[in-house]
Amino acid sequence: MILDTFFLTIGDALIKKKSVELRGFGTFFVKEIKEKFSARNPKTGQLIYVPKKHKIRFRASKKFKNLINQ
Repeated sequence: MILDTFFLTIGDALIKKKSVELRGFGTFFVKEIKEKFSARNPKTGQLIYVPKKHKIRFRASKKFKNLINQ
């Protein structure tokens, strides 16, 4: 129940385009990806249109990176 509440809170903040920082762990944020007119379908080679979209990104903190790379 605690984890569900935790993830819902992070999700609500990301929906509002706010970043969520967890000290010593990292930051979750939303990045807008521009639309593309010249993407290519790798299977058929056909040019396709890719609409604008939002992606969730995570940037690890320096402390967390150092912990992993010891």
